Amino acid sequence: MIKLQGIAKLTIGAAAAALTVPLAVPAAAYTPAPEAPAGLFCNADMSRADAEFPGTLRGVQYASWPGTNAGGPGIDAFINTNPVHHTGLGFNPKALVKKNGYDSMLYATSPSGTLYVVDGDDSTAVNKTWGSIRTMTDVVVTDKYDTVTGVTYTYAITDQGALMRYTQSQGVANMYGTVQVSPRGWWPLKGFSYWMTKPLSNGDQADVFLANAADGRLLEYTIPRATPTKWSSKVVRSATWQNFVSFSIGNCTDDEGNRTRTAPLLATTKAGDVWLYYVSKSTPDALPAVTRGTRVLTGFTNSYSD
Repeated sequence: MIKLQGIAKLTIGAAAAALTVPLAVPAAAYTPAPEAPAGLFCNADMSRADAEFPGTLRGVQYASWPGTNAGGPGIDAFINTNPVHHTGLGFNPKALVKKNGYDSMLYATSPSGTLYVVDGDDSTAVNKTWGSIRTMTDVVVTDKYDTVTGVTYTYAITDQGALMRYTQSQGVANMYGTVQVSPRGWWPLKGFSYWMTKPLSNGDQADVFLANAADGRLLEYTIPRATPTKWSSKVVRSATWQNFVSFSIGNCTDDEGNRTRTAPLLATTKAGDVWLYYVSKSTPDALPAVTRGTRVLTGFTNSYSD
């Protein structure tokens, strides 16, 4: 979620720039960062609040790219723990989400319910009715670089268990177009993160999310854009996922920059252990396959879903 110091859901064009950031290797007691599937460029990131310095966001970035060593194709996989973002808020946000898909610009909510736009060190209050929002994730609907028509959705779970969808636009420093996707039943979810968008047979598109529940299930949710109240869900795993408190799903692209149906998933426990999984689909409607997890970092407490 942080780009100012080099953490982002990177595109291939940005990948080379990120290599200029000093890289931190996981402790020797843990397995090195696993490599992406052959031929894919994969990235994922997550942010956390700093309890000692309120308003400071710290990040972790995972990346795996096909290597260019002369001795063979190779793969370069690493964990970067150096990114930091000083927001100027003076408090740790309750929830965060990117603004229009930009990693350096955020929406952040205060514990009292004020919604802020955060641009670097500058923070501007834009709304005061966001106290019930518990977690947020973003979906870039149209080109984020289009300053006229670029649109991003924010999906948000409330403390009361409702799921809401809001619309961001490039020209408005706020969110509007409130849609109640579901009035209740979402409170057991802990991690909640956007994964991919898939076509529907009726010509619409649907946004696909992964979440974990307090009872240990790993779930997939599909929410049509035109008719979001007609959402559906699938159980991906029936048990053992209850200890995670936040999710962040990245993306994988092929060598031509096309996004694939494979993605890295960062899942964090309350104690601050960060686990890395790969999720993939053979077809848009297939049940996701999930790799065995690898613990890549510890001490990453107070994390946010993305």
